[in-house]
Amino acid sequence: MTTISPTRVSMYDFLYHDTQPMLSLLADAAQLSLPQARLGMDASLQAIVSALLAYQQRHQGQAVSKKLFGRGAVKELRQYNSMNFATISATLYHRHDAADAVFSDNARVIKASEHIAEKIDATTQQAQTLLTSLCVIVLRELAILTEYSQLDSDEINKWFALQPQFLSTARFSPEHTHTLSAETESNSDLPESTTEAVEAIENNSENNAERTLLNVERLSSTPPPFDPYWYKLTGFKPEDYEPVQDMQMATGNYLKAIGRSPDNLQQGRHNDMLVFTEMHAVALPHQRWLLQLAKISDIYLSRNRLRVNSEPANPPKPPLVSLGLIGGNNDNTPTTTSEKPIEYEASTPLWKNPVILIIILVVGVLGALATLKYQSQKSDGAILATEEVLEQDAIDERQQQDVAIVMVDEDESGVAETEKAE
Repeated sequence: MTTISPTRVSMYDFLYHDTQPMLSLLADAAQLSLPQARLGMDASLQAIVSALLAYQQRHQGQAVSKKLFGRGAVKELRQYNSMNFATISATLYHRHDAADAVFSDNARVIKASEHIAEKIDATTQQAQTLLTSLCVIVLRELAILTEYSQLDSDEINKWFALQPQFLSTARFSPEHTHTLSAETESNSDLPESTTEAVEAIENNSENNAERTLLNVERLSSTPPPFDPYWYKLTGFKPEDYEPVQDMQMATGNYLKAIGRSPDNLQQGRHNDMLVFTEMHAVALPHQRWLLQLAKISDIYLSRNRLRVNSEPANPPKPPLVSLGLIGGNNDNTPTTTSEKPIEYEASTPLWKNPVILIIILVVGVLGALATLKYQSQKSDGAILATEEVLEQDAIDERQQQDVAIVMVDEDESGVAETEKAE
């Protein structure tokens, strides 16, 4: 079986990794140092995710899809496929509108900016620029993710319902991170902080510096613990949310279909079935739409599309997920609407496409009718012209005067005159 981390369906984790490549651009836009921008981005992402959860709690998934993910600012920003000055310029132009929509109140935006500014030792204006800019980027990235995964409103609601467990304190507890800490402590010659990593590089200790960078990269793979303060600011109530479980999880046929049954191990067709790995304090239903979302998220992150780069000549194609990784076997296990996989239809040849055939037929019929009408009008015109010529000739003939020429014989004229005299 192919396993995937549950954090691939966590908005907080996805956005944390997705926005890392644009750190320098955001730092420049907000006029912050790189360390300030990094800390500010972490706090801003927490505030934005909490605000999104609160928005969905009030308005539900259909409003999230139409009023947030479908905004004009998001559509304009989706025209860019890389992060550069043109992209960040469009982001700065729409940032206030997006932030007001996400937080539902400009006063919350200012209050959040003040809290972030206090944390990173910056001005409120700098923190607000960073926060509002990230609002546009977050909406764009989540809109792309939901579209590629083809989530409907009900599935968006279920996806949002799963998010609080990724932000819970239990997930970031020492029990969950003790394995990573043990690995770090086993390398006693590795520095424990980024500052020591920089010092190691400056001291030209090549081996130590290389191992330090690897260690720091591994430590940064997990986002910082979530601050519950953002729940209070945005008005989100996590106690009202429970992960939506599917009753089919309890059936043996369904467990077999999704690859969670040992019976599938003997079937080669199911050896590469996609499933979630276990994770502390996180429970996810193995629904097909969620597995597809996780896989697409994994592909999207691997592309590193938010890195600073010039706009590509051809936009990258949407990631596709093999249905063999998610689909079940051929038994009669019923599936709910949310579990139906996306069916990508193969391209149909033009001569087999009924729409194309109908269009050709209609165009042909209309063309034939137009030709017949043209020929008929042409024939009628010729007849009318002939009749007009004949009628004009008859009129001219009637208007001509008859002239009679009489020839009189001279002899006959003389005899007549003699007889008259007598």
